[in-house]
Amino acid sequence: MGKNTAVFVTDQRQEQLAELLNGKVRRLDWRREARREEVAEVFGSCARMVLPIPISKLERNFDVSRLLKEELTKRTAREWTVFAGAVSTAWRQLLQTADICWYDLMEEEEAVRQNARITAEATIAEILRYSPYSIRCQKILVCGFGRCGREIAKLLSAMGAKVTVLARSPQARKQARRCGYEAADFSYAPEEAYGSRTIVNTVPAPVIREPFIREMHKDAVIIDIASRPGGTDLIAAEAYGIKVVAALGLPGKYTTKSSAKVLADAMERLQPSQEGGVEKPWIFQIII
Repeated sequence: MGKNTAVFVTDQRQEQLAELLNGKVRRLDWRREARREEVAEVFGSCARMVLPIPISKLERNFDVSRLLKEELTKRTAREWTVFAGAVSTAWRQLLQTADICWYDLMEEEEAVRQNARITAEATIAEILRYSPYSIRCQKILVCGFGRCGREIAKLLSAMGAKVTVLARSPQARKQARRCGYEAADFSYAPEEAYGSRTIVNTVPAPVIREPFIREMHKDAVIIDIASRPGGTDLIAAEAYGIKVVAALGLPGKYTTKSSAKVLADAMERLQPSQEGGVEKPWIFQIII
């Protein structure tokens, strides 16, 4: 079994990740010169595979996804260690059937915590980019009070925003009030929307509906960071002329080196590297 690592690159974060891993980096651009046979040979020399985060990005390239699935069926038990993020049910079943050792980096506790902080910083950048208003003294709604919601609310409050948290869970609303924010159930969303110019959604469920959107000011903006399909009624938003920014994969767009370090550190915690040998392994960047 080889000691090399293949990193599937779909954004700058994973490009930086390959640079942080201990080894010699070689690029293979599937979109241009890389051939199927060459990539299959690389797979055979690797002990670790780092798939995209989220793993759903693999499905954007049918040929790569099919080749990887074919190679998985050829592996002997535990021949590979696979790292990925937001691993879907279908991929979980495939990896388990192949008896592959795999980890979801977005379930590693410290990585999740640090990723939420980076996502919060990037969300601020998105607000400043798309909203015509200053954050200071602005009433901003944060939908959801999970890890990302908490970090976003904290940063906005520190910048002088008047933060109101909308949450479905009574416990989450209670926690938000303890942190010093206003908090309400989504049934009060239309009332809270009136007078708000920025809404940040972290809930991957349809929570920003037509009655909510109808009360928004015409120059309000919705920054939706929830995974697809997001939490916003896009048809209603278009009908009322409300701008919606689908801000997905923010750690792959902002502070990419810090974001890559979070992943590299998580990989080390999950599977400590074994130093030794004169020859450094190869880190293959497979650009898809």
